[in-house]
Amino acid sequence: MIDVRIPKMGAATVEVDLTKWHVAAGSNVVPGQVLAEIESEKTTIEMEAEVAGVVEEICVPEGSATEVGTVICRIREG
Repeated sequence: MIDVRIPKMGAATVEVDLTKWHVAAGSNVVPGQVLAEIESEKTTIEMEAEVAGVVEEICVPEGSATEVGTVICRIREG
């Protein structure tokens, strides 16, 4: 199981908003596929899958504020 975490986005960034999910639990994903959009005070980034597999769990709901390093979803490789 792969934990997808909010990456560090800058020295001062501690909290970000998960603004949109592009996948749902049960979705098949491939490397490079956009999983979610994350917004900080200065930028918006697209979180991409690093592995092929199935999204097993969405851990942070769309529209939520969360901290850097938080697991936002889990992917079962395969």
